[in-house]
Amino acid sequence: MNDRVHGNGFSYDVRIGFHEYERHIRQRIVIDFEAETDWREAARADRAKDIVDYYEANLKIAKLIEEKEYRLIEAVAEEVAHVLIREFPISRVRVKVTKAPFDMPNVGNVAVECWRSREDFGDL
Repeated sequence: MNDRVHGNGFSYDVRIGFHEYERHIRQRIVIDFEAETDWREAARADRAKDIVDYYEANLKIAKLIEEKEYRLIEAVAEEVAHVLIREFPISRVRVKVTKAPFDMPNVGNVAVECWRSREDFGDL
């Protein structure tokens, strides 16, 4: 059984949207993730070594997505999964990206979710 680490409610203002007018404004997205890992050695030693560091995860996600412009929240989910698996001792990760659509005021939010493993990324 793998250990699991959850990160919920990581929110960022990004340029995102399928329509041209959306990409000229910053919109709020929320990212949640669930990562499969093995923290037994870190827990035994009570040391933050070889774990998913939430602070560092937040910095890496922010750097990744706040510098870019996206059309699809699916692209954000894919890139966040990639960076989390690349940067931390994670075997598999679930990433959910939620956005309140600017162009659909009658919709609370939309979300996408992906599960990715190390094997899904050939460059690791």
